[in-house]
Amino acid sequence: MNTPIEWNDIPYHSKERTVRTAQTLQIPGLRMFAKHTMTSAVPPLPPHYHPNAYEFTFVTNGAISFTTKDQTYELSGYDVFLTRPDEIHSTNLLPLSAGEIIWFQLDMEDTEQFLFLAPEARTHLLSALEHLNGPLISGCGNRAYSLLKRAYELSSDPSTRYQCASYLVLTLYELSALSQKNVRSVSPDIEEAIRFIREHITAELSIEELASLCHLSASQFKQKFKNQVGIAPRHYINYKKIQTAKKLLLDGVPVTETAMSLGFNSSSYFTVVFKRYNACSPSEYVRENLQKLPE
Repeated sequence: MNTPIEWNDIPYHSKERTVRTAQTLQIPGLRMFAKHTMTSAVPPLPPHYHPNAYEFTFVTNGAISFTTKDQTYELSGYDVFLTRPDEIHSTNLLPLSAGEIIWFQLDMEDTEQFLFLAPEARTHLLSALEHLNGPLISGCGNRAYSLLKRAYELSSDPSTRYQCASYLVLTLYELSALSQKNVRSVSPDIEEAIRFIREHITAELSIEELASLCHLSASQFKQKFKNQVGIAPRHYINYKKIQTAKKLLLDGVPVTETAMSLGFNSSSYFTVVFKRYNACSPSEYVRENLQKLPE
């Protein structure tokens, strides 16, 4: 088993990924703040931990799996994955699929000036952190996302660090309240659409067909599905198809046959979609996983 890595982030900026660290942020207690937009799958995160720091990973779009304490959690849009100081976590050899995440770490080494809060307010917030129900906080919704997004935007400029800290405090209290409920609310019509997708995963599912099932227009259905499930319906369908494809491929079903059986009109398009969620082609996936099997 791999030895967990002590993970300390360094500043980074590209078109897809930005990582801001304490030196730039200049906010006591905020170790780092980052955003990553993934247009295709990226390599899995190895087992690692963050010394003396809470980490909150907010999935703003897409579907991602995280593992901690031998349990795997599947997250989609508006879900948050929480790890506590020194808690080992990873993606359990699963790539991060196409989507977007915003995440930050709270430093517990010195909480004297934590987020610029006065002593009584600081004590109250730290107590709320200790009582968070995690590691999965489901369906946090637009309010939590809007607060976090604004905090992230303000973190780009040290001159707005006080505003950034204020929005971050509001985000944490919103997550604290949501963690006590920790239930994603899905209406009966969207639940029926999800059931239909799972039962007909090999079919060429259309948005219009699913919308009709829910007695909604296509645009209404897409908006309602995204708001409740946290991921666009087409993205959800493809994610579930690829999860099924991985099982078929490891059972020895050829790539082209797998593609056709899941409603893809060509093996080349199937490969494009597969790589969005796995950072490798179907053939590479089979080869890598067969090598891991005991002889």
